[in-house]
Amino acid sequence: MLVLLQCVGRVGAAYQRWQNGPLLDAPRVAFPDAERIIWNAWKTRHVRVRRSLRRQQKEHAAEVVGALRAAEARQYTEADTGEVLEDIVLILLTITARYAEGRTGELLELRRLQGVTPATNFEWVRLLSFGGVVVVAGLGCAVLNLPAAVATPIVALVLVGGSKVLLGHRLGGAETLDLFRNSK
Repeated sequence: MLVLLQCVGRVGAAYQRWQNGPLLDAPRVAFPDAERIIWNAWKTRHVRVRRSLRRQQKEHAAEVVGALRAAEARQYTEADTGEVLEDIVLILLTITARYAEGRTGELLELRRLQGVTPATNFEWVRLLSFGGVVVVAGLGCAVLNLPAAVATPIVALVLVGGSKVLLGHRLGGAETLDLFRNSK
Protein backbone atom coordinates (compact mmCIF):
# COMPACT_ATOMS: atom_id res chain seq x y z
CA MET A 1 0.00 0.00 0.00
CA LEU A 2 2.90 2.32 0.71
CA VAL A 3 4.15 1.87 -2.86
CA LEU A 4 0.76 2.99 -4.19
CA LEU A 5 0.82 6.07 -1.97
CA GLN A 6 4.34 6.86 -3.17
CA CYS A 7 2.98 6.74 -6.72
CA VAL A 8 0.31 9.26 -5.74
CA GLY A 9 3.08 11.45 -4.33
CA ARG A 10 4.98 11.24 -7.62
CA VAL A 11 1.89 12.38 -9.50
CA GLY A 12 1.50 15.26 -7.05
CA ALA A 13 5.11 16.31 -7.62
CA ALA A 14 4.60 16.07 -11.39
CA TYR A 15 1.45 18.19 -11.09
CA GLN A 16 3.36 20.89 -9.19
CA ARG A 17 6.15 20.89 -11.77
CA TRP A 18 3.54 21.15 -14.51
CA GLN A 19 1.88 24.14 -12.81
CA ASN A 20 5.15 25.96 -12.11
CA GLY A 21 7.18 25.00 -15.16
CA PRO A 22 6.98 25.62 -18.87
CA LEU A 23 3.86 24.11 -20.45
CA LEU A 24 5.80 22.48 -23.27
CA ASP A 25 7.95 20.59 -20.78
CA ALA A 26 5.15 18.76 -18.98
CA PRO A 27 6.39 16.01 -16.63
CA ARG A 28 5.41 12.42 -17.39
CA VAL A 29 4.76 9.69 -14.85
CA ALA A 30 4.85 5.89 -15.12
CA PHE A 31 4.04 3.25 -12.53
CA PRO A 32 5.74 -0.11 -13.05
CA ASP A 33 5.93 -0.53 -9.26
CA ALA A 34 2.18 0.06 -8.88
CA GLU A 35 1.54 -2.43 -11.67
CA ARG A 36 3.52 -5.05 -9.78
CA ILE A 37 1.37 -4.43 -6.68
CA ILE A 38 -1.82 -4.73 -8.73
CA TRP A 39 -0.72 -7.96 -10.45
CA ASN A 40 0.04 -9.55 -7.07
CA ALA A 41 -2.78 -8.00 -5.00
CA TRP A 42 -4.90 -11.13 -4.95
CA LYS A 43 -1.95 -13.22 -3.72
CA THR A 44 -0.73 -10.68 -1.20
CA ARG A 45 -4.02 -9.75 0.44
CA HIS A 46 -5.56 -13.23 0.64
CA VAL A 47 -4.05 -16.36 2.14
CA ARG A 48 -6.01 -18.78 0.00
CA VAL A 49 -7.95 -18.09 -3.16
CA ARG A 50 -10.13 -20.78 -4.68
CA ARG A 51 -9.11 -21.87 -8.15
CA SER A 52 -12.35 -20.57 -9.67
CA LEU A 53 -11.78 -17.10 -8.19
CA ARG A 54 -8.08 -17.04 -9.03
CA ARG A 55 -8.77 -16.67 -12.75
CA GLN A 56 -11.25 -13.85 -12.09
CA GLN A 57 -8.71 -12.08 -9.86
CA LYS A 58 -6.02 -12.33 -12.54
CA GLU A 59 -8.39 -11.04 -15.23
CA HIS A 60 -9.43 -8.13 -13.03
CA ALA A 61 -5.79 -7.28 -12.31
CA ALA A 62 -5.09 -7.27 -16.06
CA GLU A 63 -8.00 -4.88 -16.62
CA VAL A 64 -6.90 -2.56 -13.80
CA VAL A 65 -3.31 -2.47 -15.10
CA GLY A 66 -4.72 -1.82 -18.57
CA ALA A 67 -6.77 1.11 -17.22
CA LEU A 68 -3.72 2.52 -15.44
CA ARG A 69 -1.63 2.21 -18.61
CA ALA A 70 -4.38 3.87 -20.65
CA ALA A 71 -4.42 6.77 -18.18
CA GLU A 72 -0.63 7.03 -18.43
CA ALA A 73 -0.85 7.03 -22.24
CA ARG A 74 -3.28 9.96 -22.12
CA GLN A 75 -0.38 12.11 -20.92
CA TYR A 76 0.98 12.01 -24.47
CA THR A 77 -2.28 12.52 -26.36
CA GLU A 78 -4.39 15.01 -24.42
CA ALA A 79 -3.74 18.72 -24.22
CA ASP A 80 -4.73 19.24 -20.56
CA THR A 81 -1.95 17.53 -18.62
CA GLY A 82 -3.35 18.73 -15.30
CA GLU A 83 -6.66 16.98 -15.88
CA VAL A 84 -4.89 13.77 -16.87
CA LEU A 85 -2.72 13.87 -13.73
CA GLU A 86 -5.79 14.47 -11.57
CA ASP A 87 -7.50 11.47 -13.19
CA ILE A 88 -4.43 9.30 -12.54
CA VAL A 89 -4.45 10.35 -8.88
CA LEU A 90 -8.12 9.38 -8.57
CA ILE A 91 -7.40 5.99 -10.13
CA LEU A 92 -4.43 5.38 -7.81
CA LEU A 93 -6.32 6.51 -4.70
CA THR A 94 -9.26 4.25 -5.57
CA ILE A 95 -6.94 1.30 -6.07
CA THR A 96 -5.13 2.09 -2.81
CA ALA A 97 -8.32 2.38 -0.77
CA ARG A 98 -9.79 -0.83 -2.12
CA TYR A 99 -6.50 -2.66 -1.73
CA ALA A 100 -6.40 -1.56 1.92
CA GLU A 101 -9.97 -2.82 2.37
CA GLY A 102 -9.01 -6.17 0.83
CA ARG A 103 -11.33 -5.68 -2.15
CA THR A 104 -8.87 -7.06 -4.68
CA GLY A 105 -11.64 -8.28 -6.96
CA GLU A 106 -12.87 -4.73 -7.53
CA LEU A 107 -9.85 -2.44 -7.36
CA LEU A 108 -11.57 -0.11 -9.84
CA GLU A 109 -15.24 0.43 -10.58
CA LEU A 110 -16.73 -1.03 -13.75
CA ARG A 111 -17.17 2.34 -15.48
CA ARG A 112 -13.39 2.87 -15.41
CA LEU A 113 -12.79 -0.60 -16.86
CA GLN A 114 -15.19 -0.32 -19.79
CA GLY A 115 -13.41 -0.30 -23.11
CA VAL A 116 -10.03 -0.97 -21.53
CA THR A 117 -7.66 -3.40 -23.19
CA PRO A 118 -6.44 -5.82 -20.50
CA ALA A 119 -2.67 -5.83 -19.99
CA THR A 120 -0.56 -8.92 -20.37
CA ASN A 121 1.71 -10.04 -17.56
CA PHE A 122 5.10 -11.23 -18.79
CA GLU A 123 6.65 -11.56 -15.34
CA TRP A 124 7.11 -15.30 -15.76
CA VAL A 125 9.20 -14.71 -18.90
CA ARG A 126 11.53 -12.38 -17.00
CA LEU A 127 11.90 -14.81 -14.10
CA LEU A 128 12.51 -17.72 -16.44
CA SER A 129 15.10 -15.70 -18.37
CA PHE A 130 16.82 -14.69 -15.14
CA GLY A 131 16.98 -18.30 -13.97
CA GLY A 132 18.35 -19.37 -17.35
CA VAL A 133 21.09 -16.73 -17.27
CA VAL A 134 22.14 -17.80 -13.77
CA VAL A 135 22.18 -21.48 -14.75
CA VAL A 136 24.20 -20.75 -17.90
CA ALA A 137 26.71 -18.75 -15.84
CA GLY A 138 27.07 -21.60 -13.35
CA LEU A 139 27.42 -24.20 -16.09
CA GLY A 140 29.93 -22.02 -17.91
CA CYS A 141 32.08 -21.82 -14.81
CA ALA A 142 31.83 -25.60 -14.36
CA VAL A 143 32.69 -26.34 -18.00
CA LEU A 144 35.71 -24.06 -17.83
CA ASN A 145 36.83 -25.79 -14.58
CA LEU A 146 37.16 -22.48 -12.80
CA PRO A 147 38.11 -22.71 -9.13
CA ALA A 148 35.39 -21.86 -6.63
CA ALA A 149 37.27 -18.70 -5.63
CA VAL A 150 36.76 -17.38 -9.19
CA ALA A 151 33.39 -18.94 -10.04
CA THR A 152 31.61 -17.60 -6.97
CA PRO A 153 32.22 -13.90 -7.75
CA ILE A 154 31.32 -14.47 -11.40
CA VAL A 155 27.99 -16.07 -10.51
CA ALA A 156 27.39 -13.33 -7.91
CA LEU A 157 27.97 -10.65 -10.56
CA VAL A 158 25.58 -12.44 -12.91
CA LEU A 159 23.00 -12.61 -10.10
CA VAL A 160 23.26 -8.92 -9.29
CA GLY A 161 23.53 -7.74 -12.89
CA GLY A 162 20.85 -10.10 -14.16
CA SER A 163 18.43 -9.10 -11.43
CA LYS A 164 18.85 -5.43 -12.35
CA VAL A 165 18.62 -5.96 -16.11
CA LEU A 166 15.92 -8.64 -16.28
CA LEU A 167 13.93 -7.98 -13.13
CA GLY A 168 14.37 -4.23 -12.86
CA HIS A 169 13.38 -2.95 -9.42
CA ARG A 170 11.70 -6.18 -8.44
CA LEU A 171 14.73 -7.57 -6.62
CA GLY A 172 17.82 -5.71 -5.62
CA GLY A 173 21.28 -7.24 -5.70
CA ALA A 174 21.40 -7.82 -1.95
CA GLU A 175 17.94 -9.41 -1.92
CA THR A 176 18.89 -11.69 -4.80
CA LEU A 177 22.08 -12.84 -3.08
CA ASP A 178 20.14 -13.39 0.15
CA LEU A 179 17.72 -15.66 -1.70
CA PHE A 180 20.57 -17.93 -2.77
CA ARG A 181 22.46 -17.71 0.53
CA ASN A 182 19.45 -18.74 2.57
CA SER A 183 18.29 -21.54 0.27
CA LYS A 184 20.63 -24.28 1.50
